Amino acid sequence: MKGKGNDGSGDNKERDGWETSKELFNKLDKQYKFKFDCCATKDNTKCENFSNDFKEIKGTNLNSWMNPPFSNAKEMFEHFFNAIICGVAIYRCDNMETKIWQEIILKKADWIFIPKGRVSYTPFNITIRNGMTRFPSALIGIGVEPPKEIEGIILSVIKEDLKWPQKQWTSKWRLGNEMHNNIAQY
Repeated sequence: MKGKGNDGSGDNKERDGWETSKELFNKLDKQYKFKFDCCATKDNTKCENFSNDFKEIKGTNLNSWMNPPFSNAKEMFEHFFNAIICGVAIYRCDNMETKIWQEIILKKADWIFIPKGRVSYTPFNITIRNGMTRFPSALIGIGVEPPKEIEGIILSVIKEDLKWPQKQWTSKWRLGNEMHNNIAQY
C-alpha cells in the first residue's frame, strides 16, 4: 500500500507518536485506575508512573496501560505479557493473521475487546474519515475485567491448555450497559 501510510508490515514509524485520545483513556481510567504507562514520554504519558524504555522494566504489579509504538509493537507486546500482571493495551486489529496477533496477543490475552466504531488518536492530522484511522482498534486485557462503559464486543480467549471439544462455547457482547451472552452446547 505504498503512498497510503503503510508498507504492509504495520510497523510504520510515522505512527509511533499517536496517542490514545483523552476521551477514550479517561473512560478506561475511570474503571481501571491506571498507575503505569508502559510506552510513554514525559510529554505524552497518561499516568504519573511511566517508562520511555519499557523493555528495561522487569515487572510491575501496578495496573498498567500500553499504547505501543507501531514500529516496535511485537517486542512491546512480548514484554507486556511477561512484565505486567494486570493491565490493558490498545492495538490495531485490522489483520489478526499477523504474527503479533497469532503468536503473542491471541495466546496470552485474557480478553480482547473491539470497541464499536473507530478509535481516534491524537495528534492525528487527517481531514478524511472525520479524523478517524482507517483501521479498527482492539483493547487487550490481562488480569482485569473487560471494559464496562464502552460499547463493543468482547472476545473471550480460550487458552491452549484447554482440550477440545469443549462442552460449551460462550461469546459475550455489550450493547450500551447491557451484557448479552450466546451459549452453544456441544
